Amino acid sequence: MSDERLARLYASMRRRRLDAYLSVCPSNIRYLTGFTGEDSALLVTGGGAFLLTDGRFDIQARNEVRGTEVVITNRKYKEAARRLRLARSRRIGYESHCLSMESFHKCSAGREERWVSGSDLVEPLRMRKELREILAIEAASVAAAASLMSVISSGLNGKTERDVAADLEREMKRRGAEEPSFPTIVAYGARSAMPHAIPTWNRIGTEGPLIIDFGAKKGGYCSDETVTVFPGNPQRSLRKVRDAVRRAQDVGISSIGPGVACKMVDARVRESLDRSGYLKYFVHSTGHGVGLDVHERPTLSPRSKDLIEEGMVVTVEPGVYLPGIGGVRLEDTVKVTGSGCERVTFLPKAETLLT
Repeated sequence: MSDERLARLYASMRRRRLDAYLSVCPSNIRYLTGFTGEDSALLVTGGGAFLLTDGRFDIQARNEVRGTEVVITNRKYKEAARRLRLARSRRIGYESHCLSMESFHKCSAGREERWVSGSDLVEPLRMRKELREILAIEAASVAAAASLMSVISSGLNGKTERDVAADLEREMKRRGAEEPSFPTIVAYGARSAMPHAIPTWNRIGTEGPLIIDFGAKKGGYCSDETVTVFPGNPQRSLRKVRDAVRRAQDVGISSIGPGVACKMVDARVRESLDRSGYLKYFVHSTGHGVGLDVHERPTLSPRSKDLIEEGMVVTVEPGVYLPGIGGVRLEDTVKVTGSGCERVTFLPKAETLLT
């Protein structure tokens, strides 16, 4: 697996006319080598691939890393510079969004003109998932969904937002998750109009709405799903929003298939919300890729230049947020097939009741 992925990276380097490439993003390093530890750098040159890390990770690296030489050093960036000199690398790509200026100066060693910034070659390779990656995302989704159902079945009324978030994260770990994919979002009532609300000590009642955005990480891979919980008989304004968001999500999911422009899926969702009169209350993109990171390429947004391809895993998550009233977001993760897409997440959306 690692050899195949490195071969694809070498091909990308040749297309960019790069003699070497330095990766420092942990997710990219894990994807290419299998290493799950922290504080490392991966140097890829014509002479091979080298994982540079320190003695804290010696045993771990030698157990996990495949297809790459493990180099134990306390000065990984200076070691990278030394190896680049030996390799006589003239054009070097690096992940400028992840590498600090201080570390860059150590690596470049006064030869900044040879370095090509803004060239993340690995993330595009990660967009199309292998079967084992999709299975890991599905396993994480099952653990997360079962955890939410357990929390809801124990009752939500009277609990604080923070209680629900803590209970959900604990349940996910009990079901085999290494950790949540991201800090769980639990937002009740008017606070649900905040797309990335941080859970508070506010208590949950029976009026609604309640947004829960959650995910588990299992085998290194993330899940991502959002449900909006309503009272048994929501006020008419909330019913209208719920139905509009549900229609928009259905349109978005049905638009996904190989060869479709990501921005076209986003446009279809926006057209649906515009017809319902809620477009101005939709304040984020339609979706994003999911994998080793919970947010990765491709993005389903107006500015995306990516095309959807078989094997990609993306979210579709339209939302409407009414200040002072509340919000509705419905999010599912789907995997792209040869003819369309299939859901990876499966909980009913906007149907669960607050009691």
